[in-house]
Amino acid sequence: MNGSEPKRVRIELHSRRPEGASVAEYRGMLYPKSNSYYIKYDEIDEDRGRCSVTFKLEETGLTLLRHGEVEAEQRFRLGQRTIGWYSSPAGRLYLEMETSELKWEMRGGEGPALSIEWQYELWVNDEQADRFDLRLLLWEDKDS
Repeated sequence: MNGSEPKRVRIELHSRRPEGASVAEYRGMLYPKSNSYYIKYDEIDEDRGRCSVTFKLEETGLTLLRHGEVEAEQRFRLGQRTIGWYSSPAGRLYLEMETSELKWEMRGGEGPALSIEWQYELWVNDEQADRFDLRLLLWEDKDS
């Protein structure tokens, strides 16, 4: 998955939380840029509705953007507490994320072409809300 051309991709997003684990699957696009990668896909969720999701992976960390029925911005920087927001028809929430793990690997051959793992504590409106342990796996989509 080398080069600078956009690629169709299959995505698995694994989430582990104290109340259980889940896996969501998507089809999207990978856009390699000079010093970063953009991963874009559409998501339909019972709670959040329909939205476009963009991950930006760069040397300094990972950024998650949502646009649609809900809007959000979260930044993950290893060892740092960062600020963000989440906006829905019900209102806007102030978020803070403290990232305790963030690593990624790009590779060729068998298996996922890109793997991103991150763990963080989430605060919503200054109150600790949850802990997340996430892994995003991405493969080139050769079926499209």
